[in-house]
Amino acid sequence: MKNFSLIINFVLLALVGYLYYLHFSSSKRQLTFIRSDKDSAKNHGNKVAYLDLDSLESNYEYYKKIKAEFDRKETASNDEITDLQKRYQARAMQLQQKGATMSQQDQESAMKEINQMQQNLQTKKQSLDNELFNYNSKMKEDILNRIQNFLKEYNKDGRYDYIFSYEPGFMFYKDTALNITKDVITGLNEAYLANKK
Repeated sequence: MKNFSLIINFVLLALVGYLYYLHFSSSKRQLTFIRSDKDSAKNHGNKVAYLDLDSLESNYEYYKKIKAEFDRKETASNDEITDLQKRYQARAMQLQQKGATMSQQDQESAMKEINQMQQNLQTKKQSLDNELFNYNSKMKEDILNRIQNFLKEYNKDGRYDYIFSYEPGFMFYKDTALNITKDVITGLNEAYLANKK
């Protein structure tokens, strides 16, 4: 075990030394990407942009509409489950209070009823959870398709090679000059309002 730790430390030390060498060996080293299409002979750096997903979610009218629909469905689902749980608990309490005065056959019937109610509750909860999951998945896919279709049109002139989505914690640095979120939100909202009429 001690030898294994020693080997790991040696490998890590070698990697750190290599990274140190790469970092300081050439200050003019630049990272460029080579395109694989017809322009590959040009060997130029790629043009990138990004859009902020938090801002998009906060300002895209269609997203806000379907998010509100999802929230309503989720609330209705939770209310239905809560109602079923209350009925189950009330009936179980009622049968438990009668338990001492019940015959053996009545107690067995009551136990079957309680088990059936519990199974029905679990089945209904699973069904509602699946419905919400499927709705949420379709909602995300729809939004993603709308964004991708808009970006294809937005970038039909080829000014960007890559357009990334920005999420807090994903990127450590971003140049705000590359932020196209405002353009994307404006374009998506205009397309949504035009289709809504």
